[in-house]
Amino acid sequence: MEANVKRESLKIVPPGKKKCVWMEAGVVSYKLCDNNYDCSTCVYDQGMQVKVARQKEISPITAIETSSDKFTETWVDKMMMLPASRRKCRYMITGEVARKTCANAYECGNCSFDQMMQERLQAETLPVTAQTEVGGFAVAEDTYYHEGHTWAKPEYGGRVRVGLDDFAQKLLGKLKRIEIPNIGHELKQGEAGFQVRKNGLATQVLSPVDGIVTHVNERLLDQPELLNQSPYEKGWLFIVEPTKLRKNLKELHYGEEAHKFIAEERERLFSATNEDLRVAADGGESVEDILGELQGENWTKLVKMFLRT
Repeated sequence: MEANVKRESLKIVPPGKKKCVWMEAGVVSYKLCDNNYDCSTCVYDQGMQVKVARQKEISPITAIETSSDKFTETWVDKMMMLPASRRKCRYMITGEVARKTCANAYECGNCSFDQMMQERLQAETLPVTAQTEVGGFAVAEDTYYHEGHTWAKPEYGGRVRVGLDDFAQKLLGKLKRIEIPNIGHELKQGEAGFQVRKNGLATQVLSPVDGIVTHVNERLLDQPELLNQSPYEKGWLFIVEPTKLRKNLKELHYGEEAHKFIAEERERLFSATNEDLRVAADGGESVEDILGELQGENWTKLVKMFLRT
């Protein structure tokens, strides 16, 4: 009995994670998606497709052989055997729509609904599922963080949405202008990707991932205050088509590691400002009050220190 309980616990999907389509279809017992449901570039999906092809050459059996690791069905084959009402659209699997069945045999490239969703999702940001406050700074639970305080959020179709985290927006304060890269511009992880301006001063900001800019937040150009009001939703900066996503994500902070990173940055911030502003790290004035007193060279020095530029 204990062994069965342990086996079932291993199949629990952690918060913020999603089932791989092969698991969703029931072809494999447990596999989480680590490639934003961009199956065309997924190494696991490619490997599984090759394995299925080889099994089909060896055996004419069309049912999954549950007694071993051999099978002759792809996830699409398996999903198409289900009643129409249970053929979940990919957008339902990812949680981006509450209910939608697939009527196009999972050929998303030829699906009008998929094209509509791509256009809508590129123009709008998805709501953050949960936020946690770490020492006065909001941390989005489904987001990756770069040490230069930019965030990267993988989304359906392989794209990645990019923005500045809550720590950065509090550090920078109200900005006069945000200079977002143009569509088609190539970005490199850890290198200057764009810049922000305040009181005649400009500072570079590092890109969290490698990729090509495909969409920019036009509203932010006219309303830079959105960055301060909603850094993880309305204040997003741009979308990129990543070129080294799996490698890039390994260099970013996520989950508990992100919490630890922000907590450590908070301590560094208070240590750096304590002497001049005489604020205790465990209380006193708010973060906004502290940073509001910083101007000129003091502001520039602090910004460069934390944005790693």
